[in-house]
Amino acid sequence: MGDKSTSVQEEYIHPRSYRDSARLHMQHWIWNNLLGYCLHPSVPKDQANIKVADVACGNAVWLLDLASNCPSSWSLTGFDVSTAQFPHAAYLPSNVSLKRFDAFEPVTPELVEAFDVIHLRALCVVVKGGDPSVLIENVAKMLKPGGYIQWDDFDPDTFIAYSPSGSISKTSSDEIIKTWANSAKQLNLNFGYGEPSLLEEAQCCTSNLLDRWLSTLPSLLEKVGIFTLQKHRFSSPSSKLRKAATDNWMMALEETMFVILNRGGEEGEKERFRKLLAETVEDTKAGVGMWIDFLSVMGRKGGL
Repeated sequence: MGDKSTSVQEEYIHPRSYRDSARLHMQHWIWNNLLGYCLHPSVPKDQANIKVADVACGNAVWLLDLASNCPSSWSLTGFDVSTAQFPHAAYLPSNVSLKRFDAFEPVTPELVEAFDVIHLRALCVVVKGGDPSVLIENVAKMLKPGGYIQWDDFDPDTFIAYSPSGSISKTSSDEIIKTWANSAKQLNLNFGYGEPSLLEEAQCCTSNLLDRWLSTLPSLLEKVGIFTLQKHRFSSPSSKLRKAATDNWMMALEETMFVILNRGGEEGEKERFRKLLAETVEDTKAGVGMWIDFLSVMGRKGGL
């Protein structure tokens, strides 16, 4: 079977370029600073032969970080629908392997209940129509009874620009965020919104949150037998992270918008976006920042 990277790239909102990979490294640094760990401390590090999967691993930055801080007997496997950002096999630790795998396709028999720990990050940019049901069900199938899941994601509904002073305008920054969100809808990416079948069954949710799968993720996981141990929402950056977070989202905005526009933007739209981007850069030089809430859910599968 040939690599599906070309067809996959036509569906993905990021370009999988070296700049995109660099952004993922910076984003991982931000995550570690927010959480205070790479892998949640509820996973016992003194156990041998633990099998870990990183689903939608990208450039494997999370997995490689974990490899330097876990027993060498642990087996670490990264899965992604594209191999474009995988490091060369020669640079991987002996207990790390990377494989092409589409988490929205049926789980193959060898992956059923194969992992003690599964990590996911930033799946909001690949869940179409706001329905994560297939993804969640597949991950549950891959996890052993008693296994752990660490799901780190973003809540794009909280994407904001903020200004240090009322005298410093953030008009262009507000406009570029609005443009980005509206353009993403062309790809059926509603991010945290939708009406998935699992959400319809989630009784604990208030009605105004019923179509926000990211906000109800613990309830969705519980429906497939994964129970929440801890959850975090980081709603504002520390002084240490303000610049890094803003740079990260500026890079993401620039990359994703040009991906979208290259797939069928109207005449003159690219030039209008370049102008808006330049204005937004000036906003950030004046002190305007950007933030999206970071969400993290740590769960454990029942059945021990």
